[in-house]
Amino acid sequence: MKRLPITLLFTVLAATIVGQTPYKKGVDALEKGLTDLSADYFKQALATADSSNARLQLGIICENAERYTEAERWLSQADTTGATMAHLALCRAELGLWGPAKQAAEKAVEIATDKTDLSSAMSTLCLYHCHNKSYTNAEMWAKRALEANHTSARAFNAAGIVCYSKGQDNEAIRQFRQALQADPDNCDAYFNLGTMYCLRNNHESAINTLRKGLQRHRNSVRLYNCLGWAYRLRGDKQKAIECYQAAIGLDSLYIDAYNSMGQIYCEQGDYERAIAMHRQAAKKAPSQPEAYKHMGRAYTFKGDYAAAIRNYQKAAELNSADGETYSLIADLYERQNNPKREQANRKRAAKLGHTDSQSWCIKRGIKW
Repeated sequence: MKRLPITLLFTVLAATIVGQTPYKKGVDALEKGLTDLSADYFKQALATADSSNARLQLGIICENAERYTEAERWLSQADTTGATMAHLALCRAELGLWGPAKQAAEKAVEIATDKTDLSSAMSTLCLYHCHNKSYTNAEMWAKRALEANHTSARAFNAAGIVCYSKGQDNEAIRQFRQALQADPDNCDAYFNLGTMYCLRNNHESAINTLRKGLQRHRNSVRLYNCLGWAYRLRGDKQKAIECYQAAIGLDSLYIDAYNSMGQIYCEQGDYERAIAMHRQAAKKAPSQPEAYKHMGRAYTFKGDYAAAIRNYQKAAELNSADGETYSLIADLYERQNNPKREQANRKRAAKLGHTDSQSWCIKRGIKW
């Protein structure tokens, strides 16, 4: 075969590159690991005939970066295909939108032809039923997901979550390890396995697992947050704080990290910094009660009972079904020698199933 002159060869290559569509350029950049560049090309492709495929790819990029709200938005705008619905179901499940997740997963199961998409959708259905404590259905969908794709890390993860929910910790760990064997790059498996080790107070195994995960996923907020938990269990509070700070650096709205740092500062007796952290969490997620509840504890340790009660009451407004919060308010009224308000809050806590408050009422012959 006759070789082209070098100048003509460069001309042909340049023409090929120039002639590529933005979508094709995005795919090429993605294959080379240039995620930011690929996202730019896919956004350029939104004004072309490839717009739906570009939205799918942008959704997947955001999903892999754990930006599930943004991913859900892109995927919702793409054409209805098996791949789109499978990824949309996954993101909605991560966001706790269980009803819409189920709908998207069922549509994916109906129309998907690719075994990876089919298995992913079935895994979402498994998690949906697990969330609703319908473990027989959850196990059935986990089995079907693995039958559709016996190397699906997501299916192994889903099966492990079902096992954990049923109290079968050893089997859950085995399933998460299977997920890593199927895909050594699977972020969910590192997170799930690290979480299991933390729950069992095996902090060294948790730290090793999560650090391996971060070597592959350097921008994973949840891996940093879980690693902070593992260091905290080991008693290394400074490293825990560094991990939480890294999580916030990646996602300034990740309130779990603010609250965790606040708890550490509270344990160290640095109540002002603890309150500042919880206040940051409350500012960024004002509809979430946890930050106010943690702030209430910090003010209690500081000795400012009035401020503690205000924060507990705010937490109770946001979650009126939490009996513990009313019990904590009652404790503070007891310290203030206010029996009337103490009793009112004990009764509310008892009515919500708080066992210590129920015992308190029974001893005094008080009905709730």
